[in-house]
This record gives sequence, structure tokens and C-alpha cells, in this order.
Amino acid sequence: PLTLNQTPNDINVLQTQNAQITFEVNGLPRPTITWLFNGTQIQTSAKYKMETKGNQFILNVNKTDFVDSGTYTAIIDNGIEKLEVPVKMNVGVKPKVEAAKPANELSCVIGQDTQISWKFSGVEKPQITWLFNGQPLPTNERYQITETEDGISTLSIKTVELTDKGVYTAKATNAVGEVEAKTTLNIAGIKPVLTNDLEATLQATKGESMTIKLSASGTPKPEVVWMRGNDELAPSDRIQVSGPTSEGDDTYTITILNVQPEDQGDYSAKITNVGGSLKSKKCKVTVTKSPVFVGKLTAQEVKQGETAVF
Repeated sequence: PLTLNQTPNDINVLQTQNAQITFEVNGLPRPTITWLFNGTQIQTSAKYKMETKGNQFILNVNKTDFVDSGTYTAIIDNGIEKLEVPVKMNVGVKPKVEAAKPANELSCVIGQDTQISWKFSGVEKPQITWLFNGQPLPTNERYQITETEDGISTLSIKTVELTDKGVYTAKATNAVGEVEAKTTLNIAGIKPVLTNDLEATLQATKGESMTIKLSASGTPKPEVVWMRGNDELAPSDRIQVSGPTSEGDDTYTITILNVQPEDQGDYSAKITNVGGSLKSKKCKVTVTKSPVFVGKLTAQEVKQGETAVF
């Protein structure tokens, strides 16, 4: 009987490179081998060279081109038994990045949409996968991948967040190789702007409440830290801090309940987001006592035209 000791797998080879198909066959009587390409017998030529080394039968295909892709069949026959063994060969071109201006760096303002695109060539057409910081792209409804027939793969990111900052890799793979293209996405913010600054002075009354407010815009919405002198004011039972409560709102306030003389001083605010920071003007707060009657008024009778003194 004929025994195949070595059966080649399907072959992927780069265009212009040489390919070799090898069978190792045992059997008596010693077999002969006939090679077919897509059903047509192969003859020795500059393209094809057939060798026998011991019990190995070898077909060499020189300087492969796309027309050499197909099915190669070895017909092994010793007069008693005959085997037909097909092997598929694919001639391809490694994926290549086709980018006139590589998009290795990209910046986007937080909250906006952005896109990263890379174009690849290759034979067969490569499959494109996307990675984020070296890991498979997470499943996220904000991410969308589209591809065109001419090999452009685009990753669209909706409503960019700070966590989207990082390195995005497009990996193109086919049977004969792979290539990567990387883009670093930087997330920027719109620096805060004071639309209404603090009043220069404010007079508060001991025992009552006072409120200081400002308006500031920015993307993302800035955070505000309130200061008295060099001391940061933390919210407490007596100190209430609030910020914008709706999309169009940009008002920030600090309210101090039961004002005391020690609440006097220069108040200011530091406004910050990822785009930058700035400081407000100072508001000088003075605390006065509320009027107090030191004596009880008494009823008096005066004649018309005279002066009444209390």
C-alpha cells in the first residue's frame, strides 16, 4: 500500500517568492508522481521544477505570481494503488499602509465627535481589527467601525470622553502578513472663561446670610474652588456651594449662613477644567452689626408746629 508520511498544508506565499510543495510517500513498488495545476498536467519548465529525493517528491514553483494561485494535485501511482492529493496555494501581497499624511497624532475637544482613518492595500484584501492601548477595542455604543471597498477603515467615536485618550491601532492582516498603523488621540478641553466676575465689594450683616456668585463657561464644565484669603472654603453646615444644574446654566455660588465677623475678608474663586484654569477677581466682604435700639421709645404729645424729640 501507499503511505503518505508527510502531507503538506495549504500554502500561502508572497508574490515573486519561490514556493515548494513536498510529499513523502512510502510504498512498493516505488510510486511515480504526476503533478497537475487546476486539473492540467504540469511539465518541467522555468516556472516548474520537479525533484525526487529518496521517498520525497518535490514541486518547485519559481517566482510566483497571482496566476499561480490555485489547486496543485499530486497523483501518486505505483500500479497497485493510486492516490490523488490536492494542495491549495495562495499567492499574495503583504498588507501595506497607504497614507499620504500619516495620522499619528490627533486631538479632539472633549464632548465632540472624532474619526480615525487608515487606508491599507494587500492581496488578498486584508482584514482590519482595531485595538485601544494594545487591547481589543471595548464594546461601546459610542464606537463605530466602517470600511470602504478601496481599503479605508474608519473608527468613529461619538461624544469623546477623557477615558478615550490613548493609542488606537488599526491592524491589517491577510494570509501572507500583517501591518499596524497607530494614532495617539489627545483629548483637549475649552479653557474656562468668566462671563460674570465677582463684585468688588459686598457688605454682609452679622447673623444673616450672604451669597457670592459668578458665571463661567468651558468644556467640560469647570470646577470652582472658593477661597477666603489663601484658605480654601470647604462646604459645611454653614457654607453651601453650588454649581450649574442644567445644560445652559453656568452660575456658581457660595452662601454663608449666620455670618460672623470672622467671615470678613477677600473672597475669590479658582475655576479649572482640563483646558486650563483662571482666577476670579477678589470680592472684599465686610461684616456689620444689625441696628439695635439702646432705649425704648416713649409716647409724647406736641403741639402742631413744635419739634418732637425722642
